Amino acid sequence: MIYSGIYRVTSPFGQRTLNGQPDDHRGIDVVGITNKTITAVASGVVGVSTIITDRKNRTWEWGNYVRIDGDDGLSYYYCHMDKRLVVPGQRVKAGDHIGIEGNTGYAFGRHCHFEVRRNGVSINPAPVLGIPNAVGTYGRDYRAEAQRRFGLSAGTMKYLDRYTYSADLYRKLVEAE
Repeated sequence: MIYSGIYRVTSPFGQRTLNGQPDDHRGIDVVGITNKTITAVASGVVGVSTIITDRKNRTWEWGNYVRIDGDDGLSYYYCHMDKRLVVPGQRVKAGDHIGIEGNTGYAFGRHCHFEVRRNGVSINPAPVLGIPNAVGTYGRDYRAEAQRRFGLSAGTMKYLDRYTYSADLYRKLVEAE
C-alpha cells in the first residue's frame, strides 16, 4: 500500500504519450485522494533521500525522491515528493511514512511516481501494489468504514481529521479486530 486510504492511478506503467511525444513510462503515477502521506510498500533500508535540481543529471526529473533498497532485493523509488521524511541509512518497515506527495522535478501536478527495479531494470509496479496496471481508483475508504463501524458523529470526524496522521488512525481502527 503506497497510501493509507483511497488513491488514483493517473498514468500506468508502459508506453504513453507525454507532451505529444511517445514515452516509456517506467513507473506508475498515483495521487492520494484521502491521504497525501506516502508509505513504504516494503521493508528495507533508505539508499537515497535527496532532491536533484541540476538539469544535467536526468534524475532531476524526479525532484525530491526516496529510494528504498528492499529486503526482497528490489529497489523502490518514490518521486516528486513535497517533503521527505526519511534519511539515507534509515531502516523502514512496510507501512512506515517516508514522504508527502508533491509536485517537484518534471511533474504536472501533485502525485507520486512509483517505480520498482530488479537488478537496475524497471519492472511493472502494479503487482507490487496489488492493483491492475490501469488508470483507476484503488484502496479502501478507512475513514468512512471507521465512522460507520464506531458510529462516530460528523463533529467527531471533523475533530479527528485535524490529526496529522488521521488516515493511519482510521486504518488502524478498522483493521483492529
